[in-house]
Amino acid sequence: MITKLILRYFRNYKEATIPFDSKANLIYGPNGAGKTTILEALYLLSTGRSFRTSNLADLIQKGASYFYIEAHFIKNSTTHTLSMGFDGTVRKMYYNQNLLASLSDILGIMPSVLFAPKDSELIMGSPTERRRFLNIQLAQQDSKYTYHLVRYHKAMKQRNALLKSFSYETINHWEQIMACSAYYLTQKRQALINKLKPKANQYSQSLSLSEDTFDLEFVPSLEKNDTQSIEDILKKLRPKESLLGNTLVGPHRDDFHITFYDKKAKVYASEGQKRTCITAIKMAEWHELKERIGFPPLLSIDDFGIHLDNRRIECLFESLKHLGQIFLTTPFKLKIETHKLNIQKGQLS
Repeated sequence: MITKLILRYFRNYKEATIPFDSKANLIYGPNGAGKTTILEALYLLSTGRSFRTSNLADLIQKGASYFYIEAHFIKNSTTHTLSMGFDGTVRKMYYNQNLLASLSDILGIMPSVLFAPKDSELIMGSPTERRRFLNIQLAQQDSKYTYHLVRYHKAMKQRNALLKSFSYETINHWEQIMACSAYYLTQKRQALINKLKPKANQYSQSLSLSEDTFDLEFVPSLEKNDTQSIEDILKKLRPKESLLGNTLVGPHRDDFHITFYDKKAKVYASEGQKRTCITAIKMAEWHELKERIGFPPLLSIDDFGIHLDNRRIECLFESLKHLGQIFLTTPFKLKIETHKLNIQKGQLS
């Protein structure tokens, strides 16, 4: 449970301390006031990344030389602090005043699920968006997953360099590493989709009053279920891939399909049905993460009022009441029972 969030020179916040309630926190105010920035800070501390930009310098307030964010939270009945600072060149992260050695060390300390308008890309966007969804969910619950993800991409970079130079002298070594990590990543992704499927369908049925049925199907680039078979495939593809200078198969090409009554949701579902589907997937994501880590992760919903129609908003909010601490942003002061925080021009009013 987050008790407070401290922001310094972070986007439009010069200096702010924002207190939170243990249940539902409604963050409201006009567009551009800084509502989403609060969720962005929480997400940055949860995952090490912003969901709005890939450039940390964008987060530094204009005219300032750094930003600093710090969360105080209670976990296992103990008070903790997690902070991040960036001076335009160096990023430093501290957990209970201890410097974290790498970005991956922050994962799992303050696990969270974010539901934002951009999540429509899970249906409408490229496979990259869906792989990112899987990676963030799995990295927060399994440190070995993060290890194998980094290991796989480092080995693939080395293999690609050898392919481009048509030099195979050490390529076996890198392919062995890739095969081992590819097997782990693929198995974990398949297991996650299997866990999310029934939960997502249950929520879509609940939100639509049993009108909508969605399904998830994992589509691995490599369907082989042992490391030796994966190694054999990589070896066989060397001549073809050398001409292109890239590895054509592996977890970096995985995807999953979202279907609506066994047809592509991207094509056949209405905009309202797509929003219901994404909401259901996000709720399923929260529940699956809770089961894996053993306590409720944070749940943030950006622009709460625009995701669904009034009937489905009511159904969703009833479900949210039982999910622990949640953060909702909206332009309006909704008439629902929450701890309300009014934001005006980067300040808590």
